[in-house]
Amino acid sequence: MTDESLTLSCPAKVNLALSIGAPLANGYHPIASWMVAVQFADLLTVSRSDAAASQFSIRFDAQAPVPGTVDWPLEKDLAYRALGLLEQHVGRNLRVKVDLQKRIPAGAGLGGGSSDAAGMLVGINRLFKLNLAPEVLQELAQKLGSDVAFLVGALAGRSSALVTGLGEMLAPLQLTDALHLVLIFPTFGCPTGEVYRAFDQLHRKGDLRIADEERVRALAAKQPLTSDAPFNDLAEPACMVRPALRQIVERIGTIARLPAHITGSGSTIYVLTSDESSAQAIAEKVTSTTNLAAIATRTL
Repeated sequence: MTDESLTLSCPAKVNLALSIGAPLANGYHPIASWMVAVQFADLLTVSRSDAAASQFSIRFDAQAPVPGTVDWPLEKDLAYRALGLLEQHVGRNLRVKVDLQKRIPAGAGLGGGSSDAAGMLVGINRLFKLNLAPEVLQELAQKLGSDVAFLVGALAGRSSALVTGLGEMLAPLQLTDALHLVLIFPTFGCPTGEVYRAFDQLHRKGDLRIADEERVRALAAKQPLTSDAPFNDLAEPACMVRPALRQIVERIGTIARLPAHITGSGSTIYVLTSDESSAQAIAEKVTSTTNLAAIATRTL
């Protein structure tokens, strides 16, 4: 970092546990989730600018495991919106040049856009020496999306947390040992809204289902984590929305000889392994067998 520019690695997140409650009156679902940040990340460079307006270059990196195209308008991009939110909060323009190289696929359940937004909040705060307290950044993050607050914390070194409420309530969960994972990317994404609607179909009105924080805490207390331990209330709804996802999960489990899990609302699948070499071997075997992109990574 210099006084004029900084580069941040914006990590993907994985849900090791995800419990969903019945929707509130506003339609949003309370959650209880154990989220961890991993080394797989987007790369964000932010530089001060004297131009009349901020400039954004957002593209998928040529080395991204899944080729992608930025096919959404800039105004919808969470990193762009994060800058606007900061400008509104401090009451002045914060002119920057932004270079965002994306590696995390869109619609993958890995929080790529949310992490980019978190990177903007943290990066602009540092670059302009705004001295906004962590609590303020978390409050702004919540306005952008339910995963952004966790990822702001991850960028500050809090890479494992119990996330509750609508994503705004964070409590550290110690990860006793680094986890090695294989991330597998189907050729399609899972629209989050559709997955939650499928969840609601499974749990009709009158279901007093609550987000089970105790179950999440109990899982975290059982470390070291076994490969079959993770759970996700959105896994079945994601398979309802994308039936092919169920078949891929089953096939990955057979290839890896380990349980395969869905993170978030999908579509990314992950496998927990015992070490880095096992993760790399499984990733290579999955790709050679299925032609699906797969990478080995680990928790931060």
